[in-house]
Amino acid sequence: MREEKEVKTNNQVLDLSVDLQKESYDWKKDIIINKVKFIEEVEGALKDKEITSLKKKVYSISTVVNYPKNDNMGLRNIDTNGDTVVLKKGPLLEELKQIREAQTIERAGYYLERLKKGVTEIKTSKVNDINLNRWKEYTDILTDSLWILDKRDSSGAHCAGYWGNFIPQIPHQLMMRYTKKGEWVVDTFVGSGTTLIECRHLVSCN
Repeated sequence: MREEKEVKTNNQVLDLSVDLQKESYDWKKDIIINKVKFIEEVEGALKDKEITSLKKKVYSISTVVNYPKNDNMGLRNIDTNGDTVVLKKGPLLEELKQIREAQTIERAGYYLERLKKGVTEIKTSKVNDINLNRWKEYTDILTDSLWILDKRDSSGAHCAGYWGNFIPQIPHQLMMRYTKKGEWVVDTFVGSGTTLIECRHLVSCN
């Protein structure tokens, strides 16, 4: 049985027996790392008072993320019962690059603290389940206008036979932004059931 770990969420400590992100792990885009070792390396860089040395430490972390065979830190040392965390590889590399490009030790330290917080704390709002400490990982959530879409989704049960029905991406994005898992969604117009289809799609995905 997996040992339960304590995680801070909204300034409260919760016991989580599993990392929920492992349920949707994508080996092409995600990376599983040794959480304890990763935090140790980040904290080691934070203690550095010289920016060149700090950047070398961060570069070493980036190298391990890109080339696991070069892992001499134990970041990819995944014990079956160990404390691990799933991170999106792309956003993680972007954050590490941002730290390496920082011009001052203070700015680099700020970015390192933010990276550490993203691994150790979960911060959500009242309206959704988005972890605000790792918002960059939510690449499926559009941050531009909901009305500017390349093409309407006509896959699955969706019917694109007439123009009067909802573009599926709109209720999908609204529910991603403004609902929590398990909440009720009321569609007062119903119509062809576009919102219902997207609700079922989100349930099956999550």
